[in-house]
Amino acid sequence: MTIVDNGVPLRKICFTGVRGVGKSTLLREIDKEDLDMCFTSGSGILQEMMGDAYSHFEYLPEYKKYVYRLRVRDTLQKIQEQHGKDLLVDSHLTVYNLKTGNIDLIFTHMDYRFYTDIILLDSTPERIYTYRVRDISKKRIIDKELIHKELEFEKQEAMRLSAECGLRLHIIEMNYTATENMMSILRS
Repeated sequence: MTIVDNGVPLRKICFTGVRGVGKSTLLREIDKEDLDMCFTSGSGILQEMMGDAYSHFEYLPEYKKYVYRLRVRDTLQKIQEQHGKDLLVDSHLTVYNLKTGNIDLIFTHMDYRFYTDIILLDSTPERIYTYRVRDISKKRIIDKELIHKELEFEKQEAMRLSAECGLRLHIIEMNYTATENMMSILRS
């Protein structure tokens, strides 16, 4: 646990939601605000570590993916220690596995001990579908039934992790109050 000079433990916030829910858009909005926090992306760190091989991450054996995830978590710890601030990490609890066709929990046992909070962005399958169809820059699942399953699994896992691991869970509905709600959580 990282603690600042005043004895208050620093927060480590996992900012999550299914692909296409609007995390990047919301992060751009809150980045305009004057928050005394570190913002980073778990995927960005992973991409930096892997270089060109990043595009094949989903096809790696599970044990190799796990090792990379642990290395990302260690890097996050170093970032927070270096800056001495609350840490907001754009990340995922779950992802659709293109290789197996399953929705996988990717939060590791080390993440349970690392994070203090989960902020889950929630939306409707229709809204996610609309975004994914428009964004042709990435290959994404556009089956509405599967999108519904992704949303439900992510929410169930967030609630389970919160209850079992003592993580504070904040659920933000992706609507016109999302930025305001996010700012309220981050400033508290």
